[in-house]
Amino acid sequence: MSKLKVNMVSSWGIQCGISDTTQLLVNNLKKYDDISVRVCPITKPESRNPFYFLNLLNKVKKNEITHIQYQPGLFGYFPVPHLNYNYIALLLLKLKFWKKNKIITTIHEIGTTTIIDGLILKILNLSDKIIVHDISLIETLKEAGFDGKKITKIPFGVLETDILDQNESKKRLGFQDKQIITIFGFISENKGHDLVIDIMPRLDDNTILLVAGGARNQEQQKHYNYLKDKVKQMKLEDRVVFLDFVKDDDIPIVASATDLFIYPYTWIAASAALNQALSYKKPTLTSDLDYFKGIKEEFGCIELFKKNNKEDLFNKITEILDDDKKRAYLTRQCEKYYKESSWGAVAQKTKNLYYEMLD
Repeated sequence: MSKLKVNMVSSWGIQCGISDTTQLLVNNLKKYDDISVRVCPITKPESRNPFYFLNLLNKVKKNEITHIQYQPGLFGYFPVPHLNYNYIALLLLKLKFWKKNKIITTIHEIGTTTIIDGLILKILNLSDKIIVHDISLIETLKEAGFDGKKITKIPFGVLETDILDQNESKKRLGFQDKQIITIFGFISENKGHDLVIDIMPRLDDNTILLVAGGARNQEQQKHYNYLKDKVKQMKLEDRVVFLDFVKDDDIPIVASATDLFIYPYTWIAASAALNQALSYKKPTLTSDLDYFKGIKEEFGCIELFKKNNKEDLFNKITEILDDDKKRAYLTRQCEKYYKESSWGAVAQKTKNLYYEMLD
């Protein structure tokens, strides 16, 4: 039996959430004997050279299926100041009209406010199938002229994880007998770290905040330095610990030691980092963004606080840490989320979509 050949265009082998999740998807797709996946790796996502992106497609043959993992920051930038346009149009037009490929695009994030955003949406609408992770994004795309019939919601995958003894994990980190709240993921201004830092003096002195993640670029590094300076000025160095990028082998220790994960984002389209918390079946608190609301409504595995509201954030943190029944409930609901969102389940849904494209 001949294999279904799929080209995967994505960031690859770099510090990037989409790179990590795409690799997990590819690894799970490779478990099927009837599918062959060829990766077209983006290793220089900030390149301004259009030929770099066009050359990614050199090995793509005519009349194949190509799956694009789209986020604006992964497809370079036009070498024109203040023109926030990328090279996705070059790739899609070459795939669609020269390579005669069927195109499936996972849209992780999209802008909708500028003329450039509108042009990019028109290009992405050339795709034969669209995958999103968030119900609210489906409505956004429909309003932009996308046919709802070609949009499918498939969640971010959840890892099967090694859950370690919590007390032993805390001891290994040097925080035995402490309550640990953790923010996991790359540092950027929209992640809301400063909100949690601001309320730390009001939380019990026994509570430690772990900032598990680093900066990917110069702009994010400025914000990272700002957060460190803020902690120093507030004299919280003993209660707010910056771990920078956590090695893969150390993630189970940090996650298992955590009592409460917090994602106080002010804006996000989807979050691979959230699935780290849910894969360890940990109580998790997020801001009430549409993406998080959808997860809560469908699975009940997270708690929400009002975005940018420090008082509500403080109250919810205190409530969850003090309520054993609440934490136990959130942990149980994570099991339900895992069954629907494991990488095996995600790969199966993606494979089914590939075969739909042959009809």
